[in-house]
Amino acid sequence: MKLINNLIIQIIPFLPKFFVKLVASPYIAGITDEEMLKNVQKLNNKGFKVAIDILGEHVETEKEADEITQRYISIYDEISKRNLSANISIKLTHIGQDLGLDIVKNNLTQLVQAAKKNNNFLRLDMENVPYTSETIQLYKEMFEHYDQIGIVIQAYLHRSFDDIKSLSDEKFNVRICKGIYVEDPKLVLKDYNDIRENYIRLVKEALNKGSYVGIATHDEFLIDNIYSWIIKNNISKDQYEFQVLHGVPMQKKLEMLMNDGNTVRVYLPYGDNWYDYSVRRLKENPKMAGYIIKNLFLSIFRIK
Repeated sequence: MKLINNLIIQIIPFLPKFFVKLVASPYIAGITDEEMLKNVQKLNNKGFKVAIDILGEHVETEKEADEITQRYISIYDEISKRNLSANISIKLTHIGQDLGLDIVKNNLTQLVQAAKKNNNFLRLDMENVPYTSETIQLYKEMFEHYDQIGIVIQAYLHRSFDDIKSLSDEKFNVRICKGIYVEDPKLVLKDYNDIRENYIRLVKEALNKGSYVGIATHDEFLIDNIYSWIIKNNISKDQYEFQVLHGVPMQKKLEMLMNDGNTVRVYLPYGDNWYDYSVRRLKENPKMAGYIIKNLFLSIFRIK
């Protein structure tokens, strides 16, 4: 199966866009805001909470950064208007981080104000290493104005345990993921099991310090290991949630978690940049190709 997955990764860039859209559609929550909001409602109806992400990063003009910022602000208003159980997760390069600190800080301040106005939450996604320290600094500055804001820590970085130790307290809200960017080998753990071990270490450290943790992984070994530890240590269900990417087929595990009274949040990407996102996700995680094969056959069967 690994050979097939990697073969698909190689040919994806040469396939027609309509074909990529067919097989990638389970992972994308629509193109327009309205399509996305309807998908949020559907997920809420099934018991899931949602984190909304407009696909895109590294805007090239101040106008683009402002347009994305205003779009997110309007989404906060729609979440309130429709009484949806959802928050927003942003990439700082999507609101101008590459264009200068003043620009990104201004746009981020507007988003924090919108979150506060709507009594909602804002998550700062973590991008690759050149942005890590500045992202953490911006988080700290914004937290002084509004405490319903969180960040992401990536388990494959050597620095992450020190970051968790310094940031964690009872007001800290963190999503912990494995990490997907290609980095300087000196900065990251390379062995799969070492990354797993560090992931577990980060979650335990944050929870032991009273932080709220988004356990963001599709790795059922990690989910089972961490959940067993949570039960054994009587960690309150108000102190964590499980997070998964929209479309990843692990329904039985998610139902089990929710039936046990746990919060499960679906990370919901959508927007015009669906193609670049789909190709990148497949290249970063060849296992997703296996999921796509399954969905492709299901799509063909439905068409027939």
